[in-house]
Amino acid sequence: MNVAILSLLVLILVILLGFFRKINVGLVAILAAAIFGAFVGSSDKEIIKGFSANLFIMLLGVSFLCAVAISNQSLELLSKKFLRLSGGHAVVAPFLIYIIGYGIAAMGPGCVPALGIVAALALPLGQSTGYNSVMLAVIGEIGSFAGRFSPITPESVLISGLAEPQGISGYQSAVLIYATVTTVLLSVVAFIYFKGYKVKGQIAEQEALPAFNRNQIFTLLGFVVVIIGSAFFSRNVGLISFAVGIVLVLIKAADEKQVFKTISWSTLLMVTGVGMLMEVVINVGGVIALSDALSSIMSTHTAIAIQGLTAGIMSWFSSAIGVVWPTLVPTVGDIAKNVGVPANGLISIMCLTASFAGLSPASTGGALIMAAKATDPNFDKEQENKLFVQLFIVSGLMLLLIIFAAFIGMYSIL
Repeated sequence: MNVAILSLLVLILVILLGFFRKINVGLVAILAAAIFGAFVGSSDKEIIKGFSANLFIMLLGVSFLCAVAISNQSLELLSKKFLRLSGGHAVVAPFLIYIIGYGIAAMGPGCVPALGIVAALALPLGQSTGYNSVMLAVIGEIGSFAGRFSPITPESVLISGLAEPQGISGYQSAVLIYATVTTVLLSVVAFIYFKGYKVKGQIAEQEALPAFNRNQIFTLLGFVVVIIGSAFFSRNVGLISFAVGIVLVLIKAADEKQVFKTISWSTLLMVTGVGMLMEVVINVGGVIALSDALSSIMSTHTAIAIQGLTAGIMSWFSSAIGVVWPTLVPTVGDIAKNVGVPANGLISIMCLTASFAGLSPASTGGALIMAAKATDPNFDKEQENKLFVQLFIVSGLMLLLIIFAAFIGMYSIL
């Protein structure tokens, strides 16, 4: 068997093992990289090269700063104060929850912290406004699917690290525009699907919120420093996030032990571990083989849609940031050249479909919605089963609409 094809089979096996055995895919990927790399004659140095120190520092730096903000609850309080802007009008709630999801993700934490916050906020907000709390959680998570592609998030850092070696640049603004437009439109779809238009009335009462304390004020100012430093002075987002986070720990804005507990080390290991295996796969021609296979069934009209469908299906069974993007983004350069489609569109569609697949209850977004809903004492087993199916339907519907948009050329404009 061709060693390139064999490398892809190893990659698929790693994903399946991680999924069915409930083991971090990064761990399995490191094992596979060590064994398969030795099998194909790669040296230990070549295998270890796949562990991207640059990517690790950037991801860890951003995660460290966000862990500070989560541990001292500055982002959570900011979200709740933002909700107060509704002024008692229930109709504003869906707009606010979208903006909260978008804003929190875009400030640096990326999608996962934003998912948890909007899912937690959705239940009390739904109870006070009369809106379906699942609808509000879905709309909030959809907002985070766009915000996660601001330039300073772990997702953007990862995709940039995968795209730049292929000579792909200048796509970031296109991805953010496509993501924003798509998520706004699909938020309207969610609003209609859950019959949000039937809700009328006022918010009965609003939670009394404390003022920001010293630690929270300094933390929010820290995010401003990171945004300005990375956006206007071209400083490495990981290093500047580390610097700001460490200063915040030094001035006791957050407890160091709690910060380290809050960091998602499993996500960092997943991304870097898969990177080690992908280095072996790339070296033996696996990515080129995958690109050629996808190109063979693509035309100029169908390429973006097929790439999006592939990413969406993969994301139903694995992590977008840990598996889907590290696997598929490296194929973009060859596909764009072979098929004659814009790289912007290929990256954008993968970003969107992999994100929206996360609304399924088997993925992080859907699971967080179910966990938040389960805190409702009136939420019984029958409702849980119904919600499980409903979230799968919503995820599938969103994917189909994005794929349809790709077929009609929406992601080939920029």
